[in-house]
Amino acid sequence: MTGATATLRAAARRLPGLHTLLHVVRWVLTIAAFAWIATFFAEHHVDIADAIAGFEAGTVALAMGCVLVGLVPGAFAWQRLLARDLPGVTARRGILVYLRSGIGKYTPGGVLAFAIQHRLLRGERAGMVLLVRVFVGTALAACLAAALVGLPAIAAMVEGVPDAWTAAAALAAFAGLGLACALGRWPILPDTLARIGVPPPVAFTAATAIMALAWTISGTHLAVLGAASDAGAVFLVSAYAFSAIAGIVFAVLPGAFGVRDGVLLAILAARLDPADALALALLSRAMVVAGDVIGTGAAAMLLGRAGPAPEPTSPVPEPKGAFHDA
Repeated sequence: MTGATATLRAAARRLPGLHTLLHVVRWVLTIAAFAWIATFFAEHHVDIADAIAGFEAGTVALAMGCVLVGLVPGAFAWQRLLARDLPGVTARRGILVYLRSGIGKYTPGGVLAFAIQHRLLRGERAGMVLLVRVFVGTALAACLAAALVGLPAIAAMVEGVPDAWTAAAALAAFAGLGLACALGRWPILPDTLARIGVPPPVAFTAATAIMALAWTISGTHLAVLGAASDAGAVFLVSAYAFSAIAGIVFAVLPGAFGVRDGVLLAILAARLDPADALALALLSRAMVVAGDVIGTGAAAMLLGRAGPAPEPTSPVPEPKGAFHDA
């Protein structure tokens, strides 16, 4: 039995009730989000249609461009973490592999994404356990980056929160990361963090910075679409970034449908008319899906032109204390 399998099975035996509870909570939140969005749509469907029809083709094209450009830094963050264990994976190849697997997250559990990555990186001996660890590290960095970029949205959702508090929260996060980088390790439970896939402080901080750039660029598509509103570009970009946390943490359905869209709608409704808020949320979802489809197609074409994958090499030993592949 591998170390990874033993650890996962032991955790499952210790916390079966918690696993079931979390699964139930995620499904309840997803169903509630869909029900709320449906109710919202039923009440304002006429105004929503008018709002969507009011967007010019040039505006939609520019917003779509922001979504596509925003895919690249997110893929680069994943590649940087992967290259720690597989230094032979170049930035170009890693980015293309990540983009090629993007459509896989729209399958149950996102398992197709891992399968695509495993197949494309077979020459580098990238095991499934390693890919899951890299995913966990990227997802945690993405959540922290989304929280930092999303601070204005948080302040807008909670009335009476002074701007100084949001600035203090950001500074506290930066100070914590800086301390960890200075120490060269995580101050609390370093072995446990490494086992669940958290990279060392410097690598994690770099991934967080890159993901913050990704959320900012991607979120600009909402600022473009909502330029005519009074919400403000900073708020719209922040709203998109913060809603992504819900998609990463609470997603049940493939592609994070439901909860992320409900959170985005709730944030936008704080500053926009209901019809405009739902129109932006629906267009944002459509563009994100279209971006993943386009990114997958473009990456597949470029990878095909690059020729076959390199021949398998000897496996790279994983860091001490980490999961080991079968």
